[in-house]
Amino acid sequence: MARYDSIRIDAKGLEAQLQRLDAAPARLTRAVRLALNTVGRRARTIAWREIREEINLKPSYIRNEVNYIPATEAALQVVIYARRKGVTLSQFPHRQLYRRGKNGKRVKAGIRVSVSKTSVELVEGAFIAPIGPAGGLIVERIGKPRLPIDVLHGPSPSQVMETKLDDIGDQADSLLQREIERQLNRLDL
Repeated sequence: MARYDSIRIDAKGLEAQLQRLDAAPARLTRAVRLALNTVGRRARTIAWREIREEINLKPSYIRNEVNYIPATEAALQVVIYARRKGVTLSQFPHRQLYRRGKNGKRVKAGIRVSVSKTSVELVEGAFIAPIGPAGGLIVERIGKPRLPIDVLHGPSPSQVMETKLDDIGDQADSLLQREIERQLNRLDL
């Protein structure tokens, strides 16, 4: 079963706005739900951007890994989550490197991988094995024999999101305050 890192955005700490809910519960609950869902979508986008600043993965891959569960009438909370799944180095931009061997032949010398936008990592002795998805996986030999190989992994979106939880949560809180006020003014309450 997959595990997830997540952020919860809920209506706690909004006592002044929640006291106004007593007047017209159905309409106001709907306004809070709409506000939470709007902020949830915005916070998900913020999380995507924060992750893309840290690691060099395709935006479509990050969008598939980081998502949210919208608020309902029964549960006035939005959950933004990132699947805890390892990311193989072959998902990052990479290039096979060669060197001159005996008799002038080309010999694989390692892989250059761009894990973040600012740094490039050289993995000496690694090579692209024609296994797994199209294009193969970046692997490294464990011992001298031919077959014991180890598939190499890089940082995942959930690991990056875990380090950015406070920043994303703070931005979501300020967005939520404004959005609830906007929804309440829209309902003319």
